[in-house]
Amino acid sequence: MAREPRIGLALGGGFARGVAHIGVLQALAAHRIPVHVVAGTSAGSLVGALFAAGCDPGQMERLAGEMNWRSLVRLRLRREGLLDASGLERFLVARVGDLHFSDLCLPFAAVATDLLTGQAVLLTQGRVATAVRASCAYPGLFLPVRSGQHTLVDGGISQPVPAAAARQMGADLVIGVELSQGRSPAQPPRNLIHIMLESLALVQQPLIRESAADADVLIRPDLQEFSVFELDRVGELVARGRAAAEAVIPRIRARLAELSGRAAEPGQAAH
Repeated sequence: MAREPRIGLALGGGFARGVAHIGVLQALAAHRIPVHVVAGTSAGSLVGALFAAGCDPGQMERLAGEMNWRSLVRLRLRREGLLDASGLERFLVARVGDLHFSDLCLPFAAVATDLLTGQAVLLTQGRVATAVRASCAYPGLFLPVRSGQHTLVDGGISQPVPAAAARQMGADLVIGVELSQGRSPAQPPRNLIHIMLESLALVQQPLIRESAADADVLIRPDLQEFSVFELDRVGELVARGRAAAEAVIPRIRARLAELSGRAAEPGQAAH
């Protein structure tokens, strides 16, 4: 009997824009598209962890409405960074418990980057909250996270859209979600942090395109009007994510049918 294709979800980074991932999950659930493995980078790791812990997308939208930067980060003027994001760990633990990866409902990987080698590191063991903080540790802004011999920073430095990670986890069909779009020219950067983030985003465009190309189906919500720091527009961000996912549901179904038909063909050699 042919095995059903395993669907992997690759949730990209985007700071506050990561709320749009929730709308994607809502659309997939509404159309009964199952998700078997999840990989998340930066903000995508937070949403992915909540989903893998068993939170339904409706509940996740309500949780997003409780988020604010004051509770998530604290000013820490150190040589390694400006902000301590340990509040992010507390937020996650308070909502789903102090979970380890083995406690999750489905396979999940938080993607971070080894600061010394520049290589992507798939975090799949230990405390989920610590892994998410490492995946979100934007270099220069947030303090890095040390894990064994690794000094870990934001996964977006190596895999802005972690489609390769989802594939590595055994996904046959990878749905990628890319949020790292530049802001509208009508909304120039307002401060030093905005300038830093926008500058790195420009430099990263080739890597973003390359990592997104690893996905079989790419969802790219229109988020140019949203700042990466706006946590007070949850409803709008969720709606943009949901609409973008709805638009590609036919393509997802077509790819699933193609994979299922290929798997069911008799006499095919296993690869």
